[in-house]
Amino acid sequence: MSGFYDKYLLAENNQKPVSPDSSSINVLKKDFTMEYSDYERLKISEQYNKLYSSIFQKNKDEISLSENKKIYNLSLSDLIKKSSTVYIEIINGISIYFSEDQKERDINTLLLIFTKGENMLYIGLLFLVIAFFMWVISITS
Repeated sequence: MSGFYDKYLLAENNQKPVSPDSSSINVLKKDFTMEYSDYERLKISEQYNKLYSSIFQKNKDEISLSENKKIYNLSLSDLIKKSSTVYIEIINGISIYFSEDQKERDINTLLLIFTKGENMLYIGLLFLVIAFFMWVISITS
């Protein structure tokens, strides 16, 4: 080990730092200097690490938020509130679909209204509620 680290070497006998030679006083040697391109790469990598860590934390927060919004994590009151807004959006989409010209209407856009986002889940819940009420009506009569 020569050069920069010479002044940190310990003597073998008394374990005190060795005084640097007059030839090793020059700290800035070619191996330890940083060129401008190296400095730019270092700064870019620092910015990348900062950005990556913030994006990683943001994604982690988004995953936890989406987990909390899933159907099995919702309370009954939240489920009813959200289902009412989804049903209103579906009715608005259907009314817009039927108000368009005949040429612009096709089955794909109609199915897209029902399958957009979590609409299929809430339509399934609606069918379950209707089936339950029909079962109760058939039992009572």
